[in-house]
Amino acid sequence: QHYYITNNLRMSAWAEVRQLQEELYNVQLEATKNKLSERNCVAVIQRLINLGWLEVVYSCDGKEYITPKQLEKDILDELYVCGGRVAMTDLAQTLNVDYSHVEKKVNELLSHDTKLSIHYGELISKQFFDNLAIEINETLQETGLLPLTQLSREVSLPVSTLAKELVPRVGDLIIGTYDKKTDTLFTTAFVDRQAAKLRGACSAATRPVHLGKIMEVHGITASLGHSCVKDMISSGRLKGQLQGHSTNPVFIPSLYTSAQNQWADSFYKQNGYITFEMMQNKGIDNPHSVIARFVDSVSLSSGCVSEGAIVGVQSIVEEAVATDTYIELIDWMFDWCNEADEEEVLGLVLANSTADLFRILPSKAVVSVSLLNKLLSSFDGKIAEQVKSDAVNPKILATFKKFDNAAASAEIKTVKKAKGGKKGKKGRARDDDDEEFTPPKPALGPTYLSAQQIEDDIKDLQFFMDNEPKEDTTLAEISELLKKELNDKYCKALDEEVRKKTMKSSKSQQKADEDTINILYNTVILCEKGLKNFEDPTIRAQIEKHILKTLCLELTKATFSKLAEETGCPFQGDNLKLDSIVGYLPKNAKQFATSIITSVTSGTDVEEFIQSYTELTDPQFTQLLVRKLDKKKERNMVFSKKQALLEQLKTEQNSADLLNISCNLIFIKQHSTLLHVPGRCISSVVKLISKDFTGPQLETINRSLSSVVTELKGEGAMSGEDKQALRDLVSEILFGKQVNEVTEL
Repeated sequence: QHYYITNNLRMSAWAEVRQLQEELYNVQLEATKNKLSERNCVAVIQRLINLGWLEVVYSCDGKEYITPKQLEKDILDELYVCGGRVAMTDLAQTLNVDYSHVEKKVNELLSHDTKLSIHYGELISKQFFDNLAIEINETLQETGLLPLTQLSREVSLPVSTLAKELVPRVGDLIIGTYDKKTDTLFTTAFVDRQAAKLRGACSAATRPVHLGKIMEVHGITASLGHSCVKDMISSGRLKGQLQGHSTNPVFIPSLYTSAQNQWADSFYKQNGYITFEMMQNKGIDNPHSVIARFVDSVSLSSGCVSEGAIVGVQSIVEEAVATDTYIELIDWMFDWCNEADEEEVLGLVLANSTADLFRILPSKAVVSVSLLNKLLSSFDGKIAEQVKSDAVNPKILATFKKFDNAAASAEIKTVKKAKGGKKGKKGRARDDDDEEFTPPKPALGPTYLSAQQIEDDIKDLQFFMDNEPKEDTTLAEISELLKKELNDKYCKALDEEVRKKTMKSSKSQQKADEDTINILYNTVILCEKGLKNFEDPTIRAQIEKHILKTLCLELTKATFSKLAEETGCPFQGDNLKLDSIVGYLPKNAKQFATSIITSVTSGTDVEEFIQSYTELTDPQFTQLLVRKLDKKKERNMVFSKKQALLEQLKTEQNSADLLNISCNLIFIKQHSTLLHVPGRCISSVVKLISKDFTGPQLETINRSLSSVVTELKGEGAMSGEDKQALRDLVSEILFGKQVNEVTEL
């Protein structure tokens, strides 16, 4: 009873306290009738609890009891005393009750009382948020804005909780507006002041300005500033537009946009063109929309050009074509065009011109066909002189003969395929696949002049002296264009001249073929003789394979070509097939031909080839007269080869070829025979020829070999001094003199 009186005194009004005091006083004055001990009282209460007639909650020390209803009342009283917000742990400590009982009772309260809520271990009533909203409103009216983040730090509640509880009170207890993006409260007056600052700053702008810079200078909230500017632009109060990223957009005044459009219109009208780069340099972000306004424009990849400008350029080009001259790109093309635009403009300019009257060079210069014909005619006299000399030149004639045979062969194949067309159901030849029978282009014939030679000739003409090209490539491109025409003209004239001179006797031709074959045959014999100087069998095998694949194969082809003519084998000239000719040879000669073919394809013995070749060229099998050289002619042949190599030595600049020539000359000097080795064996040749070298000579040849190896690996190149040292070494060994002295001799 005393416990209940104590609690009521603490929580009730003063009037109730006085009343209870009087009642207690009266009770105390009365005499005690039945007195129970403390132990008996505990036993009675325990009995009631066990019977389920009484429900109590023990205090933390176990000396006091409290009913659940009283616990609920005490929780609500404590919440009221604490201003509508109290921590659950503080409740348990204040009420001297275990935390689990407090938590259970609080959950029961939350289930039926919507005015209560719990946030992060704190029990909070609606009254707390109402009082907080009143305080926030007072602060908001003074400052104009209040971020919930700041308020969160002050009241120790998360922003999400504050937003959930305070947003419904905006417009009622809180006079202002709430920005959900930034979780900020504003007053209407504050928003109006910010909008006025923005309106003034943006209205005064005459060029694009970053909105973030304006807001930074005037202290305007970013999200509020963006929304205010957008609203003013949409309402028409502010003339302009926002562009760029939403975090820091750029405000572009209408005055600036209008000035840009006026500049673009004026420039296009005066010049007849405008480019995207120009407009971007002027700050025009959407140049395509500007070009779309020009009705008479032609769109290009880098801008646009007016139709009038195209017509003006077209008249310049047509005049050049009509006056039998040429016009370069630099003379008429717009300097602002890129390569793609030049192609398109050129197509527009020449769209209405007759294609047969001009030619377009790779540099897009336009040349009159009449001018090209005049240039071709200027070579008529030179072609006639050249044909007369070339018609008696064996090398030129051999090249021309190969070209003529290839063309004839291609023509025959084309005719055969065309005649053997596919058969339809009624046996008629179908022409559906005519395109499949397009004749292949024959091998090129002898070349009259190179493009460089043609350029050297035409640049001295009076026409080009009076009309010198501005571009370095113009004459070269005209020369390349003339090259094919001149070569065709030359080949045609040469063909006519050759046919006039085909009265040469067959004996003369036979003699020339025999000389060629004999030279090859004796070269093989001399190289086989030089091969014997190598002691290493591996190196000898490599050199023998090289000789068989090169010299022996060339000799075989030349010999089999003559045999094909003699036996009537259809595989002649460039169509010669080595294995096909065997069937046309006499029976006793087939085995030697087969042995030769095996040697040049997969053989390893040059001596075996020579024996088989000697047997095959026996007079009983062929009219060819193949004979070995005597000692005198052998020396003459070696001497001629040496002289040819010496001439090459003077001018050769390729390091590997220079070393090869040098080794050949030294080998000829030492062994009086010829050498024919692959590049991978050159080190073995160096080792062979340098056995008797002195110190400086050995150092020079080894340094040259190392330089060549390094150059082939791509790690360096032979210096000019090393090349000259190698030439001096060869001259010293051959003549005992420096190369300069030999040249003078």
